[in-house]
Amino acid sequence: MRASALLVCLAAASALPRLPRDRCAAAKTIEVELGSPDGAAPPPPPMVDQEGPTPWLQVAICAGLYTAPAMLVVAPALVDAKIESETGWPASALTVASSLMFAASAPGALVGASAADVKGRRPLAVAMTAGTGACLALAAVAPRGSGGAVLFGAARVAGGLVSGGAAPTCFTWAMELTPKRSAVRAATAMNVLWVGGPLYVALLHVLCARWSWRLEVLGLAAFALGFAALAQAAVPESPEFLASREEKIAARPSSSGAEVYGLVGEIDDEPDAIPEKRAAREAAGPLAALLGDAATRDPLLKLIVVWGCVSMSYYGLTFCAGSLSDRVVANFVLLNAADVPGYALAGYATKRTGAPERILVGFAGAAGAALLGLALGAPTLLAIFGKFCTAGMFQQIYSITTDRFEPDVRATAFGTCRVAAMLATFASPPLASLPLAAAALVFAACCGVVAALTLALR
Repeated sequence: MRASALLVCLAAASALPRLPRDRCAAAKTIEVELGSPDGAAPPPPPMVDQEGPTPWLQVAICAGLYTAPAMLVVAPALVDAKIESETGWPASALTVASSLMFAASAPGALVGASAADVKGRRPLAVAMTAGTGACLALAAVAPRGSGGAVLFGAARVAGGLVSGGAAPTCFTWAMELTPKRSAVRAATAMNVLWVGGPLYVALLHVLCARWSWRLEVLGLAAFALGFAALAQAAVPESPEFLASREEKIAARPSSSGAEVYGLVGEIDDEPDAIPEKRAAREAAGPLAALLGDAATRDPLLKLIVVWGCVSMSYYGLTFCAGSLSDRVVANFVLLNAADVPGYALAGYATKRTGAPERILVGFAGAAGAALLGLALGAPTLLAIFGKFCTAGMFQQIYSITTDRFEPDVRATAFGTCRVAAMLATFASPPLASLPLAAAALVFAACCGVVAALTLALR
């Protein structure tokens, strides 16, 4: 009888996941003595309370982390001219550094987001944001001369590499902390608060107009480091990630073998102990799992192209601030302020219709028409409307990507799409240097591609 009780308890304990005590202070692990006839299996890890309040403070802190890469991506549009005048470094060198930064953020997004699906949202998001701040601080102390230019460029490129996975990881983290009924509002809030990043960049640029560019860049570094510290202190790990991880652990025997994180995922030294398909999925890692299943691969490939086209048009218009008129700072502020109503309208429309794909097609069509008019010589005010529409497009692709993928591969899907976005943004600085009509024509074509692929995605 005692042996039978042991087998029953052992089966029950293996069927339900157990939550490690060092990951979630709010959940207490109930330890079970398997040899006890009246032992009970531990409860599953707690999920988000769907009836509870939305954790807006935690969402706001995640939005700060989500915004931190803007300190690198957006700031060059304002600060590079000041750096060039004070240091004598050639403008071409700064442009090359920015382009390489975008290129470096692509592998950073893939590796960082994939690691977040294995090691957790919280540690990766905090580390990547703190690393962004450290790279900015290093750039701020680069000395004059050619050696300083090399150090500054290397710091900017390293910042792109480190921060690449921050945005998809932080957005995923915030959505997984939020009850489903508030998901659209939280996504809208994340994107609206993101606008605070570029506006902070502009405000800092104005306040530091009489001071060295180094103080301005240190202010950017302080933003990233401050939010990394806040997140470490106040935001818990994603309950969905913890539950997904514990389900994997409960479904297989514990292994003392090596684990490899990032693109490769986990290596289990006893694959025969679990079903063959699951063993292959986990051994290959999150990225291979996404690409190996047609149900996830087909929408992912379409979304990769959609993300690239949206990003090229969105950031391209930001970098065109100097082409609209001589009031570069005012143009920069207007282009970024146009994001707020774009995000808000897209979120409201999605909440009312429940059809983010249809809303995305509408925004893409409106943006394409506005940018085509700009290319044909219409007033430059259409660029502001085009930016409004591209912001609505960004809101929708985040919502669509969140809904399409399961928690165990969600951050990797975001990161993969982010790779396409960053590689497309790589072309933004060169495009911004073209005549405004030519650049607007390229952006209009991108909007057409977005509309076509979104219709195919439905």
